[in-house]
Amino acid sequence: MVEERRTVCWRDVLKLMYTPGLPEGKKLILRPRLFEIVAGPEQLSATHPEVKKADVLDAVSWSSDCEGQCVHYKLDGYVVRVPATQEAFQIQVEAVQEAVDGLVPSCSTDLVKHCIAQLRPLSMGALKSCLQKIIRFHAVAVDFGEPIPLPVAAATAIALLFANRGGFSPELQLFTRGATAAFKRLAVILLEDAWVKGEATPSCLAALLALGLVTQRIADYEPPRSSVVAAMRLAARAATSNCLIAWRKDKASKPLDQINVSRQQASLFQHSAKLLRLLRSFSGDMAMFDQVAAASRAGKLPLRHAARRPEVMPLCHLVDQHTYRGIAHVLGAGAESTFAMRFQSLFNNCTGFNPRLADPEGFESRPEVQRARFAQQCCLNAAQKKPKTLLPLVSDGAWVNMELDPGVLSAAVGPVPTKVQSKRGNRDLLVLLGVRCPEDEVVMQKPARATRDLFGDLTDQERATAVANVRGQQLRVQSLLLPGLREAKFDGSWKVDGTKWADLVKQGIRIKVPQVAAPSWCDTLNAQNAQNAALALLRNDAALEEALGVSGAGLIPRAEEVVLALVSSLPHAVSLRAVSLLRQQYVSVSMPTPSLHGGLADQLAAYDGDWLVYRLLVLISRTAPAALRPAMPPNFTVTNPVILRVVEGWMMAGVERAMCSHTVLASTSQSPAQWEQHPSWTTMSRASESLLEHQREAVDRMHQRDREMKCGGHFLIMDTGLGKTVTSLVYAYRWLCRTGGKAVRRILWVTPAGTVENLVKQLCQTWHCPTHVVPRISSAKKPKAGEGFELVLKDFMVNVIHADHLRTAIDKGLAEQATSSFIIFDEVDEMYAPTLRTSAARRLCQLCPKFVAQTATPMRKNESQLLAWLADTCSFPVDTRNWLVAASGMVSMQLELGIAAVEEEILVPMVDEVRALCRKLLASKTTVRWLEMARVVQEYTDQAMAEAALRAAKQDRKVHEDGGVLLVADSLQHAAKLRELCSPLLPTGDFASLEASDAKRFAIVIVTKDKDRGYNSARRLGVMVTGAYAGNAASRHQMRGRLRRLGQKRKEVRFVTVCM
Repeated sequence: MVEERRTVCWRDVLKLMYTPGLPEGKKLILRPRLFEIVAGPEQLSATHPEVKKADVLDAVSWSSDCEGQCVHYKLDGYVVRVPATQEAFQIQVEAVQEAVDGLVPSCSTDLVKHCIAQLRPLSMGALKSCLQKIIRFHAVAVDFGEPIPLPVAAATAIALLFANRGGFSPELQLFTRGATAAFKRLAVILLEDAWVKGEATPSCLAALLALGLVTQRIADYEPPRSSVVAAMRLAARAATSNCLIAWRKDKASKPLDQINVSRQQASLFQHSAKLLRLLRSFSGDMAMFDQVAAASRAGKLPLRHAARRPEVMPLCHLVDQHTYRGIAHVLGAGAESTFAMRFQSLFNNCTGFNPRLADPEGFESRPEVQRARFAQQCCLNAAQKKPKTLLPLVSDGAWVNMELDPGVLSAAVGPVPTKVQSKRGNRDLLVLLGVRCPEDEVVMQKPARATRDLFGDLTDQERATAVANVRGQQLRVQSLLLPGLREAKFDGSWKVDGTKWADLVKQGIRIKVPQVAAPSWCDTLNAQNAQNAALALLRNDAALEEALGVSGAGLIPRAEEVVLALVSSLPHAVSLRAVSLLRQQYVSVSMPTPSLHGGLADQLAAYDGDWLVYRLLVLISRTAPAALRPAMPPNFTVTNPVILRVVEGWMMAGVERAMCSHTVLASTSQSPAQWEQHPSWTTMSRASESLLEHQREAVDRMHQRDREMKCGGHFLIMDTGLGKTVTSLVYAYRWLCRTGGKAVRRILWVTPAGTVENLVKQLCQTWHCPTHVVPRISSAKKPKAGEGFELVLKDFMVNVIHADHLRTAIDKGLAEQATSSFIIFDEVDEMYAPTLRTSAARRLCQLCPKFVAQTATPMRKNESQLLAWLADTCSFPVDTRNWLVAASGMVSMQLELGIAAVEEEILVPMVDEVRALCRKLLASKTTVRWLEMARVVQEYTDQAMAEAALRAAKQDRKVHEDGGVLLVADSLQHAAKLRELCSPLLPTGDFASLEASDAKRFAIVIVTKDKDRGYNSARRLGVMVTGAYAGNAASRHQMRGRLRRLGQKRKEVRFVTVCM
């Protein structure tokens, strides 16, 4: 619909919800608070009374060459007269020449064609920036390889903007047509950067915004050529104008001139400010219009003039953070230390320069401008797709070999659907080839909301039949890591194109790659001061420029040696961040970019220092152009995913070499004890011996995955109460003793809110391991108790950190410390949402040598939230097609506890008073009526909840002296009310009482529904009583697990729900 440029109504949106074969389709709920119903544009006849009024906005007479009929539209409270629509504008040389007639001495056809050819590749955002920078910079000419007069450049830029189909603005969350953008941007420029003196300019300003509003609201309206040419001419005149409105509040450094503003013109300024708000723009633009409109009421507006003009504006001056966010990654040595500061400096020192406000003398020679020019030119070259120098071949090539992960075949085939006939009828099942050995097929039901057990509800006969069905098929192989291989078939074992998969895994994938000329900087890495040479290389603009300016399809000689030397000489945080960005990328590598203010723009945030990572990846692409090719900064195109995996292996080997050498140096100077001999960890043998069978099996499976799959981490799934904490702790300790003890100095345990205290108590008192709670980093002058100014981690200890503190700690040294830390992400399902916390957690897991992500409830709303974490635990491509294959590689332990769950529902009759209140709320138009109804029902069921809890607690305590009830409240206020009802009759405690020294005396413990994780002390209770509260399945499952877990003495646990 957007492509066809037609109006979208709510019926079109509903059609998008339709799914073929599913009659009901998907559910779409339109919430009143999320939208507003407004009247659409209404075309008025020439005889309509409102057309005759004096306050009609005229967008016709501003164009002196207006031809044809005009039409009137009523929209958003305005009646607007505009020219009749015509055919969509197409860029024409004649139109540019007509627009600049009389403004330049001569304007040849070749000159305009050259200008169009240079600007045509630019995006809509870049064209807007180009128009604004040309007018703002106020030079005599623009350097397009040859000087182009400023009016010609301005007219061409806005003409191309009119011819553009449009684009989406993430900041405004708005799709904008090219014509709308042209009218609106020119209006903003007139107030912000260059005012065109003349009596008609205020009316032109209002006409631009009126036409912008019409083109925005009426999708099929096309402004006539006369209006487009008038806008082009106005842009050309603005470029040559030497004055601007002094709307800024700073003190004037130059004498001010003034223009008189009539009452009618002041009214036009008022209308312009209102029109811009209807169109929507950045808050600064709208505030500027409001300020000018207010000042115009005084009858005068101050002006400033340029004393002189710059001679030439480099075309790359159009590049800023609004057009290409990656410019901050390219800025070289001397640039600021944060993205926010880089963006601010770029505007203050370069792109915001206006000779009407400051003297242009010596501008181009300033260091900060030269630094910006380099980055701008790099981005412009990529935007214009400038031809690159082809690297010469120096030899026919060398063989490279990629090790194959055994799970690649399973991922390449994906879940295979099959039907099985059984006593229970036809069953639709999925078969997954084994990720460690394809002959170990996994059979499961198709995931569905109503299906609780995907694996256990199958008979051995059904599994055998499903496997036999799939083994009889020829399966299509789709994987970028298996080039040229097409078909998998079972013939005694799984074979791919006739070759046993086991043999392919042993052989790997061999590719012959030609060798291309090496850059001159390779020799500098062989020196004794390789570390200084590598850091200097990252800051070398000449090396970056050379790497960005060449193309090829091979590897340089000694490519592996060069990559190892380069990566091993850099800080671990830079190298590991680069490796993590390459991992699981098979088509492109897109580095995270910041928002316009330098903050979070993607789920993975861009962190300060990522510019070094970008430069490292550019140099890597120079050594291996067959693997990686730079695109628009900070992105890359993957030319060959197989070779990229080989290069990724070289980089990881370089990181490991650096970490080992760093550890050797540290050990010779400090001689620290290793994990196995460390006196604080001698009691861990007891924890290992105390493991139950399912916990021991989980630890063994993680070690097996380490040996066979070379994975970066593990996803551990164990139900609530089955002992995830001790399982991960024992695995971590064993891994550190066997593998990572030399390079890894600490365990970092990331846990969500509300679980820190109980986790620390369990680690210290139950497993007797050295534990340190990481203080929260405070920015206050006087930190609170338990807070500090710096990150404090302790070696050879379990460092417990609150998950919400990651977003501040990540920039205070935690990223660097992650490279020498074993990290455990507890309750990882709390770290799925696109937040700064999730971004920090994902960055840590990609930087650390080994991690465990553990939870009892891996699934939340959908599989996409799980996908990214799954991908980090696999060495084969993971996507939405084969995520079930990756999930089958989870270390998932299920244990039959032998504890029955008895469900009980208590229905409270609805009384007339509640019924009347609910009907009243249903009839109301309030947006929170459902929430209010829930509160009403809750109020009238509280007594029943309290009575049910009291009965259950007395009954449970007859058998179990320390037993009782866990009473779940909706909120703290609700908990207080329930406690008032229960405490006069039985000892009643709150959440804190669970860990109190006299905890057993409380027959009823009241907790709020968010206290669903991180404590074991509720297992002495035998009944849970709850109401019907808003929440999610994962939270409810976790809450039930507080009672139904290891250590529960009862054979059955009751779950009572009180509702109306």
